[in-house]
Amino acid sequence: MRLEPGSHVAPHLTLVSLLRMGGVGSIWAAHHLGLGKDVAVKFISASLATNSTAVARFHREGALMARIKSPHVAAVYEHGVSGDGLQYIVMELLCGEKLSDRLARAARLSLQETVSIVSQLCEGLTAAHRLGIIHRDITPEHVFLADAGGSTCVKLLDFGVARGDVDPDGTTLTATGAVVGNLVYMSPEQFFDPKRVDGRSDLWSVAVMAYQALTGAPPFEQRGLEALLDAIRIGIFPLPSERSADITPALDAWFVKALSREPAGRFGAAEEMADALHQAAGAGPPSPVGAPSKAG
Repeated sequence: MRLEPGSHVAPHLTLVSLLRMGGVGSIWAAHHLGLGKDVAVKFISASLATNSTAVARFHREGALMARIKSPHVAAVYEHGVSGDGLQYIVMELLCGEKLSDRLARAARLSLQETVSIVSQLCEGLTAAHRLGIIHRDITPEHVFLADAGGSTCVKLLDFGVARGDVDPDGTTLTATGAVVGNLVYMSPEQFFDPKRVDGRSDLWSVAVMAYQALTGAPPFEQRGLEALLDAIRIGIFPLPSERSADITPALDAWFVKALSREPAGRFGAAEEMADALHQAAGAGPPSPVGAPSKAG
């Protein structure tokens, strides 16, 4: 099937415009006749369409995301196969920008914005972790700042390498020992003992993004893989107050705990982590996060 504006993926699904291309596939804006609204449709790339592992992972991504009911995880309406065998996932159509684009433009975010982003991500992760779903690849590229009528709703995207305790078909998933994720945002156990990865690994990645948002750089940014691995293995990083004068000792202490080398030393759950950040920041209700553009 040739993907182009006007193509019918299914009788109820008509492509409108290409939103973006990626290594795994493409995302299109489309009109969903059954829902009566525009949606985003994600397709697996032609180069991966004959790879059984990639196809299974793509199918599982749609199935896992559809199970998570949270305003802070991109909603999946359906996933399936077109008449000519093309795998697709139908998601909510989002307007806004990725956190990676926001950071590239602004370099640093305010404490209130950072607290708001972390709090909303933790809400989404609470819903995922309760289902036994671990994202394993939380990066600014996979966090979307969606325009929600004047305010911003943070959405977690791309569960392509997520792991669930149980597959949607009821099959128990076993740990493979494979290393997955973006190196800068990966927890120590993702590198050195992947079978130990649990929800606290996702929280580590959120803390790395929060550190980057407040200081302008991630805590572990050594050049070269070996130097980066050594820094993460040792677990020593500059306190954020060493990079930004407006960071308080309470916030330093939050990052020391959130980025503990051992999972047992970190916050045990996403809600606990978000609550502790509010307290450390002396924050009231999170302020809106700014945003604009379209994506799924």
